[in-house]
Amino acid sequence: MRKYLLAGAAGLLLAGAASAQFFDPPALADRNGSQGFPFFMLEVPSHDAMTMDGFADDWGWFDSDYTLTMEEWRDEGDRPTPSRADLNITTFMGWKGGDVNRWYVFMEAVDDVLVHDGTDVARWNGDMLQVGHDPQDHGRERGPASGYTMEWLMSPGDLSVPTNVAFRFGGVEGEPATWAEYGEQPWIDFTVRVDPPEAWAADLWTDGGTTFYEFSIQVLAFQDDAGPAASEVWQMDAVAGSDGAGFPFAFWYEDGEGPDSGFGNDDDGNFLGSNDYTTRGPEASGRQYYSHSTLLRIGEYASGNSTAVASSTWGNIKNSVR
Repeated sequence: MRKYLLAGAAGLLLAGAASAQFFDPPALADRNGSQGFPFFMLEVPSHDAMTMDGFADDWGWFDSDYTLTMEEWRDEGDRPTPSRADLNITTFMGWKGGDVNRWYVFMEAVDDVLVHDGTDVARWNGDMLQVGHDPQDHGRERGPASGYTMEWLMSPGDLSVPTNVAFRFGGVEGEPATWAEYGEQPWIDFTVRVDPPEAWAADLWTDGGTTFYEFSIQVLAFQDDAGPAASEVWQMDAVAGSDGAGFPFAFWYEDGEGPDSGFGNDDDGNFLGSNDYTTRGPEASGRQYYSHSTLLRIGEYASGNSTAVASSTWGNIKNSVR
């Protein structure tokens, strides 16, 4: 089971220290997923040892008790979350401060139907991942009308440029987001991988499969109009620790279900069968309700107690919480 030795500290953080730094914060249950679980990112021991290749063998240092499981997601439309036979997402999250200041994620999504139709990374009607972070918590500080965030869209399949990842940042919610150059090295290092490989470019794959998303993002305070190189790098060390301000983030996972889902097709013939799952809470209409994660330093989690993690072990990890 998940270790909760720091859950009390995280709760006090949101109720106390964070409210001193920001404005009146939403309750944890309104920020974090379906059950209000505390979320944690673990400090990466060695940045140089991390390879964003879609394989989990460089996460052997990670304490698997902090795995983010499907129980900590919710459906954006408040529909029941899927059974594990339909969709099961397991996620490791890490961070590194100092001169690195990066956010690391390894995500495995086991799905009974893979939908990769279309050539746009922002397909919305098939399998894809949307990732967002808001280091300064602009959304919470400025209220539901602000929407100040930085977001990435990632999808498998043979897509048009930008291939498989795109970045956008927003100003006032309701206005069009700005697409910009934050989707290339050195700002983001990423891989999207599908098993079996032959499902990568299939519009519809009904035999089931697994999609792996692995990425690290250098965290900027907010993207300057002149681009990432002109932007301030966010100092992760300054908000780390069990009593630190932490890190606002969010995941959205679009789960395509194919033409037999009952949703029908759009005007272009694309499948509309999809469900949208997220880690942020039910009052999430504005970006002020991004999830909150505590950044645990080495020594604040049981580093070294985990065995080496390989892709073949994920079946055991994902079934560890029932």
